[in-house]
Amino acid sequence: MKKDQDRGFNMKGSGRLALAAAAATFIALTMLQSAHAETVVKGYIVESSTSELKLTLGQATKWAQENSYLLKTANQNVERKSIILLSAADGLKQATRRDSDEGDDHSGPDDAEAERAALKQYTEAASTYEDAKKQIPLVMDQLEFQTMKAYHEAIIAANNMTSSKELLELTRQEENIALAKAARGKISWNVKEKAVQARMDAERKLAESEAASKKAEGSLSKLMGKMQGTVYDLVDIPTYSKPKALDIELHIQEMTSSGSPALYKQENAVKQAMTEASYYDGKSISENQLKALDVEAAKMELTHTKDQLAESLKATYLSIQQYQSQYEELQRNLQNARDELTLSENKWKRGFIPGIEVKTNEIKVKQLERKTTELAIQQKQAEYTLVRPWLM
Repeated sequence: MKKDQDRGFNMKGSGRLALAAAAATFIALTMLQSAHAETVVKGYIVESSTSELKLTLGQATKWAQENSYLLKTANQNVERKSIILLSAADGLKQATRRDSDEGDDHSGPDDAEAERAALKQYTEAASTYEDAKKQIPLVMDQLEFQTMKAYHEAIIAANNMTSSKELLELTRQEENIALAKAARGKISWNVKEKAVQARMDAERKLAESEAASKKAEGSLSKLMGKMQGTVYDLVDIPTYSKPKALDIELHIQEMTSSGSPALYKQENAVKQAMTEASYYDGKSISENQLKALDVEAAKMELTHTKDQLAESLKATYLSIQQYQSQYEELQRNLQNARDELTLSENKWKRGFIPGIEVKTNEIKVKQLERKTTELAIQQKQAEYTLVRPWLM
């Protein structure tokens, strides 16, 4: 009687597994149709009239993707997992073949166990293949953001170097004036030495900023896989724009909902823990409890990640709002500096003030303009991560 029941169980289970095997082969082939990521990014690069090359952020990103070891590895991993998936689908088909034949009288507990093992192997292979495919767009986002940061850091470093050059030029003029006054006995030795020291400090600062600029350019070139020492004219200078209206609570809800790329790893961990527990047939109570705890731990990690993600999104959104007030203050200061520059130019033309005061006001205007660029860079990067929180 028991033997008949076992045979009945095996025949029913084998029928279901046979259908699963056929479906697995079809699904595996369907899944493998889109194994590679497209990495085409619009951009251009043209030779300028100088020795520099005009480089857009789009072209920099394209080169970085072509040069990325991480992206190449991710694509290779998809190929590897696709082979494993097809092998697992074939193994499931082979395991269920005997029970699919009519008149087969050899199925038993061992065959059923083999079928269950084959189905588990296929399920795991399908899961890891899907995981490998989903990693590619995440890697591409990460690489795009990394390139953006390197591009922006090179812009900021170049701006700092320009500011240092302007400061050095100004301190040299002030030093010359101080030396001339000292020679006529119109200023003390201490005042003259302060002017000399200011020029020396400016020279040191320029050397440091030049080194920092070369380092930033080198980091960008390395990321793109290009020759070190190449000088680029970075033409995509960010400009500040008023942030778009956003319902942050609704956005957080969308970013923390099931299926969000930001939560994929944690959700997949829960799925794998539950799958492992469902296939586990251990007789030990303690071992069963451990499997249940694994599932609970994975769920707790998912909840914790959602909470952290929500806090990060709120903080990023608040920063973007604060940038708006900072920009408005910068604009007021910049307008005041421009007005002061215009006034000083008029006074200089009439002979009321020396030219060095005009130069000082010119530098002040340019520095405030560069601060506006830096603020725009902060805004662009924050907005980028706000819609791609998996990069935080």
